[in-house]
Amino acid sequence: MFDRFFKGAGYFFQGLGLLNQKGIRRYVWVPVLMNMALLVIAVRLIQGWFANWQGFEQGWLSWASWLVVPLLVLLVIVVFGYFFSVLLVAIASPFYGLLAGEIEQRQGVVAADEPLWHLVGRTFQREWKKILYFIPRYLLLLVLSFIPLLNLLMPFLWFVFGSWTLALQYRDYSLDNLGVSFPDSRQQLARDRWAAVGFGAVVSVLMLVPILNCFVPPAAVIGGSLWALEQRREKALPQ
Repeated sequence: MFDRFFKGAGYFFQGLGLLNQKGIRRYVWVPVLMNMALLVIAVRLIQGWFANWQGFEQGWLSWASWLVVPLLVLLVIVVFGYFFSVLLVAIASPFYGLLAGEIEQRQGVVAADEPLWHLVGRTFQREWKKILYFIPRYLLLLVLSFIPLLNLLMPFLWFVFGSWTLALQYRDYSLDNLGVSFPDSRQQLARDRWAAVGFGAVVSVLMLVPILNCFVPPAAVIGGSLWALEQRREKALPQ
């Protein structure tokens, strides 16, 4: 269990170490600049939300504010972090598809050639499938977050589910390039759940670190691609 958890986390750091390599940088900077712009928007929205809670300590739950307010703050940060992560990767998906393709070539895996316009359409279509998978589950967690007592557990549940979705998100670019369907991509990830949680947990935590979080998505794409390709090679080996 723990060995797979740390193995999953290690894939991300492999990706982080390759960010500045020649041939990879060109696929990194446009998504990074997009991430910076979305980060500014997210900070402004969070500031506005907290301003509306200034009178909370004088409200009917003032006796529990020492516990509830920190949990609500954590919940808001986690929810906004995952929401803007999904939004960013949806917009930047063509760049991430190209980045995953570069990693595939470096690993000796050559996908079929396709025009740029076809790649853009394919990646946007794939992102739509992911969004349709994510949204109902996010909404369920959001509803559960308003149930008394249960809401105390929600930051943990958001973190675990968010880690799973981030692992699924960033591994999928390479698999999409290689023609693996989204359901098959999910099944492959389900066979290595603890690695998924380890990978996604690192991404989740580092997405909360200012400046560094702008470089997390491309590093996760590289790490996720290395992971998916390694799993693909292991599956092809004779048993």
